[in-house]
Amino acid sequence: MAEPVRKFDQLVWPIGIILGLLIVILVNALFIYVSVSGQDEIAPTYQTEPR
Repeated sequence: MAEPVRKFDQLVWPIGIILGLLIVILVNALFIYVSVSGQDEIAPTYQTEPR
């Protein structure tokens, strides 16, 4: 006789996918923060000189 499928067994893949996506989003947010906070200063002449 087949054993009934438990509710948790049905949710393993969706939970794993959601956790994986959350990790990707957090890592991307960390990369964005590092790239924006560590940016170099722009020389004033670069901003004011005509092109």
